[in-house]
Amino acid sequence: MLAPKLFRKYPIKLHISNLIKQFSTIRSPSKWDLFVGIILQRYPIIVPQLNWIEKQIQDVFDRVEIQNSLYANHEMRHFNDIQRSKRIASGIDVQEKDLEEAAKQTAKDFEEASLKELEKFQSASPLTVADESNNQHSIDRSLDQYLYLITRIKLGEKQYWMFPQEKFDCETDDSLRSTAERVIENLFPSQISSNELFINFIGNSPSSVYTYRYPKPLATKTQKYGGRIFLFKCHLDVNQPEQPAFKGTFGDRTIKSITCSEHLWLTYDELEKNLPKNYWQQISRSIYPDKLIDEREILQKMEMRIKKIQNRLEKQAIQN
Repeated sequence: MLAPKLFRKYPIKLHISNLIKQFSTIRSPSKWDLFVGIILQRYPIIVPQLNWIEKQIQDVFDRVEIQNSLYANHEMRHFNDIQRSKRIASGIDVQEKDLEEAAKQTAKDFEEASLKELEKFQSASPLTVADESNNQHSIDRSLDQYLYLITRIKLGEKQYWMFPQEKFDCETDDSLRSTAERVIENLFPSQISSNELFINFIGNSPSSVYTYRYPKPLATKTQKYGGRIFLFKCHLDVNQPEQPAFKGTFGDRTIKSITCSEHLWLTYDELEKNLPKNYWQQISRSIYPDKLIDEREILQKMEMRIKKIQNRLEKQAIQN
């Protein structure tokens, strides 16, 4: 009598249907269109300026180093020159060696000659020709910051500035990474085939995902909820000795035969101004800003807001 009760409580059909769902290799089509994009970045070429935290740390290290450091050889030489000149001026304990050393170049003379030579040196300007002309197609602008490639992409009836992307094809693409490689091949077909352009992927997994829903008419037509864009980070190497893929001289170089005519190389702050708001809010988490947030500015803004609220409350109290 135990078996019939057991089968009544757990029907055999239910177990079979669960096993079919668990071990079946046939999957229903995805309700989302999958896209793969690349965040192609150019690393800074020159050392960026110190931010406010680095400046404070540098000041602390400088003070500690001065307190704990010993005299340098140049300083010891300068002290010996002063003592020697005092002995020669007084005429006491003057040796022949002192007169020979006094005739040579002293530490002060060496320092003055070095300063004159330093004045002749002119350091190169961090601003390039691309910076002066505001050529946003050049890879040589903003040398102390990261640059990111964005292209003009048509979504529906409108066009937006976004990172380059392609639709994932489950029949031809083995993985999302292979689709990301196809994005680069479509952007730079001649350079990739001839190994003239050096682009390195940073990992095999996407760094961020952007999800958006289709309008109702499009969702009904395509039978899809919306799209999901998986973004891979990659790095453009611009420091190779021979760069046949670039045209122009350093300071205003551009990449030859890029298939997308509407493209820009922008900094972090410029991305925030050009990319769609919702798109940027999700993707910006995986892109590190070049500048740190200054806590002092945030505190000042908060104090101003608090003062405004206090003034409003005081006015309301007086009116009541």
